[in-house]
Amino acid sequence: MKIFEFLKKNYKLYLINSVLAVLIYYTSKIYDLTNHATSCVHVLLTPLDKLVPFIPQFIIIYNSLEPIIYITLLFFFLFHPRIFTPLAISFISLFLVSNFVYVVFQTYVPRPNITYGANYFINQVVKLYSSDNPYNCFPSLHCGTAALVSSVWFVKKKYRIIAYLISIWAILIILSTQFLKQHVIADIIGAPLAIGIFLIFYNVFNLEQEY
Repeated sequence: MKIFEFLKKNYKLYLINSVLAVLIYYTSKIYDLTNHATSCVHVLLTPLDKLVPFIPQFIIIYNSLEPIIYITLLFFFLFHPRIFTPLAISFISLFLVSNFVYVVFQTYVPRPNITYGANYFINQVVKLYSSDNPYNCFPSLHCGTAALVSSVWFVKKKYRIIAYLISIWAILIILSTQFLKQHVIADIIGAPLAIGIFLIFYNVFNLEQEY
């Protein structure tokens, strides 16, 4: 009975969030359109980046991003529609801002020369490289979306333990972008960018009431 009352009370919000969910999907696909070389491509590699080792085992952590994003979005869509709204708008804003940067300031990250067949982890990295061009690096959407997922779990106090665990996971995601040579250190700016965007909409939608 309580479920039906909840749905009745929030059905308009669910309709709005359904539209936002579709927009998340389509704005995420803009990445595929901008992930290529342009007339002016920048390389932000520094001497410090050259000291970062290549650790293919981090591919497992790197590949965990998508399922965690889907689980988080689905959870807040179903059980906390009022929180989902600013979360969705934050995702959409992050995708739009990042892709705008890719268009006006395209970047490239040099990758190690590896071949398929060495071991399972190397094979997975080769698959990653073949499916994702070495462009659209600054800011890192992998870092940004991981930080965004981490941030939303802090909204409600009862999820604080989950929030801390997801934060540790997000840090590992950021590290994985470095150890897999998908990004350089400068690209990590995607994380604070995402947190900043979420904080804006956190305040706009007065999510303190959800604490």
